Amino acid sequence: MKNIKIKYNQLLFLYAYLRLIDLSLDRSKWTTWKEFQDYFKNIPAPSSVAQYLIYNFQLPETDYKNFSFSSEEKLWTNRLRTVFFKTLYFRKNDILYCCKLLYDFDSLLNSDNETYHLDIEKLRLNIAKYYSRVLGRMILWKDLDKLMIIEHFFQNENFDHLNLNDVIPDDFYNI
Repeated sequence: MKNIKIKYNQLLFLYAYLRLIDLSLDRSKWTTWKEFQDYFKNIPAPSSVAQYLIYNFQLPETDYKNFSFSSEEKLWTNRLRTVFFKTLYFRKNDILYCCKLLYDFDSLLNSDNETYHLDIEKLRLNIAKYYSRVLGRMILWKDLDKLMIIEHFFQNENFDHLNLNDVIPDDFYNI
């Protein structure tokens, strides 16, 4: 299995973006789907993030709807690697699985759903497992603490939050 190099700032962005999706989907239970869709018009689309990954990591063209991926859970000791190196390695399947989750969310976001249903919750849980068990275990504790307060849909405005624009890599808009 081919390994893919990922820069630390790309890892932080991916974690923050997926956490934003997770928290936003969770909050969408209490509002209309239209309000939820409107919120995502002001941030990069999930398909754009997937295209960024495909372009930067030269991933093969893949049919994400009809192909099944599995990701490898990272050990907490992977954080030690981050202390010494700013470039980390992922298995290609881990990045492909991330793209699949992003495309699944993109199709859900562009659907005409009106209510929160079981398939949405399954996707939310898959996203949460991925960013916490795969990405989160490669991030330093101090950075993880910052990413915990990422902005999201229907958030309490009285609390501090981290703006997604603060973690978008410089090369994101170059594709």
